[in-house]
Amino acid sequence: MDKPTSKTPWIYLIGMGTDGLDSLSARARNHLDKAEILVSSSRLFKLIPNDGRPRICWDSPLSETLPKIEAHRGTATAIIATGDPLSFGVGTWLLTKFPLNEMVIIPGVSAFSLACARMGWTQQKTKLVTLHGRDDSDIRDAIAPDENIVVLSEDARTPRNVAHHLKDMGFGHSELTVFTHMDGVAERRFDVYLNQVPKVFDASFEQDKDNDFNVVAVACGSCEESRGSIVSRAAGLPDEMFTPFSKMTKRELRALALAKLAPQPGNVLWDVGAGSATISIEFLRLAQGGCAHAFDIDRETLAYQSRNAQAFGLSNALMSHQHAMPLSLKDVTMPLPDALFLGGGIDPEIIEAAVSHLKARGRLVAHAVTIESEAFLAAAFGKYGGDLTRISVARSEAIGPRGDRDGHSHKFHGFKPAMTVTQWSLVKEQIL
Repeated sequence: MDKPTSKTPWIYLIGMGTDGLDSLSARARNHLDKAEILVSSSRLFKLIPNDGRPRICWDSPLSETLPKIEAHRGTATAIIATGDPLSFGVGTWLLTKFPLNEMVIIPGVSAFSLACARMGWTQQKTKLVTLHGRDDSDIRDAIAPDENIVVLSEDARTPRNVAHHLKDMGFGHSELTVFTHMDGVAERRFDVYLNQVPKVFDASFEQDKDNDFNVVAVACGSCEESRGSIVSRAAGLPDEMFTPFSKMTKRELRALALAKLAPQPGNVLWDVGAGSATISIEFLRLAQGGCAHAFDIDRETLAYQSRNAQAFGLSNALMSHQHAMPLSLKDVTMPLPDALFLGGGIDPEIIEAAVSHLKARGRLVAHAVTIESEAFLAAAFGKYGGDLTRISVARSEAIGPRGDRDGHSHKFHGFKPAMTVTQWSLVKEQIL
């Protein structure tokens, strides 16, 4: 049964700055003053004088705090968050637990807005990345020539971690600006080149808990400075950019599959028989804010999937599963796919389940290299429709040197064909 909702808002979600009450607007202060219950972090509670009203401090995980808030349903409750609660803040989570008509949201100035203002960067041309509670390698997906990035930090180690990834990707001429306690009376600013990071953000900086509350602004190097590290957003990255592994969909086939998987922002991909998850990686680079679930029964593949995800800054978006794709909807514990790729282990049962799990207007692509699996795809084409394509790829390879009559050596090349692949693709609306 759905939980009852109140027609009158009782949750006041208020964004506050590091100056505490002085950072609040008159409207925000009015809602805070009339609240009977306060909910916030221990850090922000230190900025609010204790006047005897009950206080609920966030638990970890946040979900454990939910019953405590629910217990006061209908009672004016102020939830105080940092800056803009809907910018990688607690507001996003709260909106999944309480309807909007029970809430009044009064955002403060976001860290992103403040950092852009300090740097003189326009927000629409600046990327925002959060590393709070995430793998620091996620920054790699945002790094690009001449890009400006604002990073919401995990703690005082974040500046050095960000610098490590910049250097590793060949962006050694980038510049970092780190703000601590931004917009407060204790605000500090550090402007450094990448080679200065170890000296400025040393052990003493990282051990000072006051520095945990920081924001990093990154000005990536130019194309000339990082020419060898430019990574295209177009489908079909070179195979050598991925961790070497035998179970990999090769470049040309990857590009053709992704064209029909048609990644869109926020899409969910299921990558079945994923191997090293190269399809997932390229899909996620094109589907901003999306996620991918990679299924493979081989334990060894999970390590390769993890390495590739870290190398491209997608650890937070790729979920690996060491088992086959669920065949029954009752066994599905993740969001249903907008796109589904079958790269291995194809049989009629798998195909039927894949089609049934796919969302309306979802895209399915399957590749087969054996005669048996090709027969399964031909049968699926007959049953469901779609498109059936046979793909042949041949790459040039050196045949070997050959000498002429004068003793000169010449190098010759020839085309070596790869195994022919049969591709079946389907948009679910095509099903009769």
